[in-house]
Amino acid sequence: MSEAQKVAVEAPDYIETLLVEMLEGDHPDNEVLLGTLLSGDESIQVQLKITRNPTDFLDEC
Repeated sequence: MSEAQKVAVEAPDYIETLLVEMLEGDHPDNEVLLGTLLSGDESIQVQLKITRNPTDFLDEC
């Protein structure tokens, strides 16, 4: 399993917690850092964000 896959496999464990914290705290969004990957000398953060703010919505593919 690649490092990217190892980081991504953690995402499902966070989704419900992020939703509960967002709704109970009446926050517009919530996010967590899942990990950092290295590509040469460059760091790439893998983040999971949930939002109910329509201006932050991404287009669905």
